[in-house]
Amino acid sequence: MTFRQTAILLLFTLLIGASTFGNDLRLPAEWEPHQKVWLTWFGQERRDAVSCDIVKALLPSVKLTVNVASDGMKQSAIKYMAERNVDTSKLEFVIDPYVDFFVRDYAMFVKDSKGVVQIVDFAYSAYGRFPQLTGKPMPEEEMKFGVWEETLSQQLKLPIIKSDYYFEGGGIESNGHGTLLVIKDMAIQRNPGRSLVEIEGELKRTLGARKIIWLEKGLAEDKLFPNGAPFVANYYGGGANMHVDELARFVDERTVVLPYIDRAESEKSPVDKLNYPMLEANLKILQNATTADGKKIRVVRIPMPEAEQLKFTLTVDDTNLRTYQRNGFKKGETVYRVPAASYANFFVSNKVVLIPKYWKEGMPESQKQKDEETRKTFTRLFPGRQVIQIFTLGINRGGGGIHCATNQLPSDSPRPL
Repeated sequence: MTFRQTAILLLFTLLIGASTFGNDLRLPAEWEPHQKVWLTWFGQERRDAVSCDIVKALLPSVKLTVNVASDGMKQSAIKYMAERNVDTSKLEFVIDPYVDFFVRDYAMFVKDSKGVVQIVDFAYSAYGRFPQLTGKPMPEEEMKFGVWEETLSQQLKLPIIKSDYYFEGGGIESNGHGTLLVIKDMAIQRNPGRSLVEIEGELKRTLGARKIIWLEKGLAEDKLFPNGAPFVANYYGGGANMHVDELARFVDERTVVLPYIDRAESEKSPVDKLNYPMLEANLKILQNATTADGKKIRVVRIPMPEAEQLKFTLTVDDTNLRTYQRNGFKKGETVYRVPAASYANFFVSNKVVLIPKYWKEGMPESQKQKDEETRKTFTRLFPGRQVIQIFTLGINRGGGGIHCATNQLPSDSPRPL
C-alpha cells in the first residue's frame, strides 16, 4: 500500500468513526438485492465440487467474484468449472492469497438511510483462537487474512468503519430493520474483559443495531476448545466457534428458522443429546422475543441432519498421533470428527435460496426425508425464489457451509419499506 493510499484509507476511517454514532446505519437483510457475491476457490476437489455447484446456482442472477490464491489456481479453477459447463467468461477473478475460503467472516457491509454502503472492519482473532484458545499471539502470516476489509475498501472505493471489537460475519444475523441475533457465549469469548453492555453498544455504533436477541451456546460441534480438545468423549468438532448462522436465521423481518431434534432421537447420539436442550432453550428465548419494532418473533423449526451419519471415523496412528495424544488418546483408538452441518447455513441471493442437502447412497431413508422436509419448508418460506439444494458435506468438513463460503455486496439503494 502506498503512502497516499494509506492516507486516504485513514481519512475514511476517521470520518466514519467520528460520525457513526449519529448515522442511521443498518445491517441489510440477506434477502435484499445484491450487487455481487464473492467466493474463494480452495484448490481441493472436496471443496471445489461444492464451490462449483454454488457458482452454477448463483451465476444466472448475480455478478460473481472468485478469489484465487495465484494465477495458476485461477487457470485450474477455470478448467474445472468449464468442464462442468460453467460459463467462466461471466466470472470475475481476483488474485489474493490472503482471502480465506469462508469469505463470509472477513467483511460486513452496512448502509445508511440514503443507501450508501460502508464496510465494517472488526478486529480479527481467527475465530477466537488467538490468544484465548492457544495462549499465544497470532502468527504474522495469519494476521494477513484479517485485512480483507481494507483491501475491499480500496477496490470498491467504500468508506470503512473501524472497530477494535472481535466479530465475524457468520456470528451476526440481521433482519434488516435493526434486530440482530447473536450467540452471547460467542460475543463474550471473542471479547474478553468487555461486558455485554459494552459489546451491545459497539454493535449499535457499527451495525446500527436497535435490538439484540442474545441466544445461548450454539451447536456443540461448532465450538472450539483449548488444545483442540473433543467436545464430548471422543467426538471432535471444528466449526467457526459458536456462529449463529449454524443455529438460527431470519427468513423475513420477524420469522426465524431454528433446528429441532426429536427428544427420543436425541438419546441415540451424544451430539444430539447435547444439542437438544440447547435448541429448546433457544426456542423459549425466541418465543419470548420481539423485534426492534415490537413485532413478536415467529419460529419455524427445521430438522438437524443426522450427526451419526455425517461424522467420519479416524483411527489414531503415527500420522495423527501428535494431534490426538495431547487429549489422552492412544494409537489404535477411534475418534470421530463431526462436520459443521446445519440446514440453517443457507444463503439467500437475488432470485435463489441455496440450502444444504446431506443424503447419499448408503445413508438411511430418514436422512433423505430430512432433506426433503427442509426443501419443502424453504419453498414455502421463499415463494418468489427458486430453492436449490447443494450437497455440502465437502465443505462442512472444513468447518462451514454455503453461507460461510459466500459474502454479498448489498445494492446501494435506500432502506426498504
